[in-house]
Amino acid sequence: MTSPVLIDARLLALLACPRDHGELRVEDGRLCCAHGHSYPVVDGVPVFLLAEREQTIGIATASLQAAESATGAPLYVDTIGLTDDQRRAIEREWTAGARIDSVISYLIGATSGWGYVDLVGRLQNYPIPDIPVGRGNGELLLDIGSNWGRWSVSAARRGWRVVGIEPSLGAIMAAKRAFSGSGLDIAWVCGDARFLPFKPDVFQCAFSYSVIQHFSEADAEMAIAEMGRVLRPGGTAKIQMANRGGLRSTYVRTRPTYLEGGSFRVRYWSLASMRQVFERHIGRTGLHAEAFGGLGLLAEDRTLVSSKAKMLIASSTVLKRLSAAVPALINFADSVYVTSVKP
Repeated sequence: MTSPVLIDARLLALLACPRDHGELRVEDGRLCCAHGHSYPVVDGVPVFLLAEREQTIGIATASLQAAESATGAPLYVDTIGLTDDQRRAIEREWTAGARIDSVISYLIGATSGWGYVDLVGRLQNYPIPDIPVGRGNGELLLDIGSNWGRWSVSAARRGWRVVGIEPSLGAIMAAKRAFSGSGLDIAWVCGDARFLPFKPDVFQCAFSYSVIQHFSEADAEMAIAEMGRVLRPGGTAKIQMANRGGLRSTYVRTRPTYLEGGSFRVRYWSLASMRQVFERHIGRTGLHAEAFGGLGLLAEDRTLVSSKAKMLIASSTVLKRLSAAVPALINFADSVYVTSVKP
């Protein structure tokens, strides 16, 4: 016996089992494949996290448990990776009916390379950056590690039909609450970048910012290979990565405390390694400087961040412009964009 699932039909048409890439059908309120794999759907959001796999981040395990047990709604605070005090504050502000979604008001602290840390709990507007991918004209874009949705919103405003995938169920639900009434074409999926739950050759663009740089080399390569699988021929991946040779990157990764960052610490790749792996799994690859002096230094954030961050953003912007004329400067960039085109 089957029963309907409240899931967008256009999204369902893109989905495939992340274990065997087979077709999915609706059965008893879940998504199922012919091999018996079954996935919960929470408020229209399919959850494709794989219990048998070691997770890249602990919130993925919490998200899967919340989805399977149907507990924690609507905020799912146990799946967003914040402190107990912050989770309690989120619940208090939610009850009070704050204008800004209370989950996003606290998740903002880990956004933009910690540049928004002073805004935690007192956010007045959603800071949406300018996604560097051009106009979408209704084509599909996959936002990998979409979190509370800022890049997904930016892409949708530029005419892309967006699917955001993220392992934090709480972050996805916050994005859904904050932006579902905005008229933007965005669908949300709870899943793992290493096991993308999509059919092959469906996306024109894959974008990711401050996500893959946290993966181990093995996990990153799996995610990059998955991007190559789901991109259409001629499609483009644009992925932000941390450069091993960057000036601040060198300082951070050589500090005695670097490994104390745990399994989700930033990993620093050489430019040659980035090019090699992306070309192997996707196609022709180019690199250009994204930030100097740190990670997550976006020019459009300069009115919201601390005085120190403002100075870093200003100097980074100058050096980025200069690097267009002096390509060798990319060797000293801390953050780069890797752009690959699938043949």
